[in-house]
Amino acid sequence: MSGAVRSPPVFKGLRIDTEYMTDVETAIREAFEHTDYDLGDVGVSRERVRVPVLEGGADPETLRAIVEEAVGADAVFGLTITTESVGGDDEIGTVVTFRHRP
Repeated sequence: MSGAVRSPPVFKGLRIDTEYMTDVETAIREAFEHTDYDLGDVGVSRERVRVPVLEGGADPETLRAIVEEAVGADAVFGLTITTESVGGDDEIGTVVTFRHRP
């Protein structure tokens, strides 16, 4: 099987673009790297992105600016910021969710 090209996984007939998911996740992580905010596990499912910020009460305008800088303001749709559980230990944090359209 040496040299074989692996295709992305298929789920119920849909191709899952793992490269797309990695690119968006990497861009988000890099954008938050130089801020005072720590992130949980960034999730990308199709075009929906979930960014758990471990600090509760994070500034919404700052979070919006970081996300728009990371992936481009024109690619961010329906951005919402909520306070909810972000860890297995019932930690309360801030969660940014949005639809990303490249």
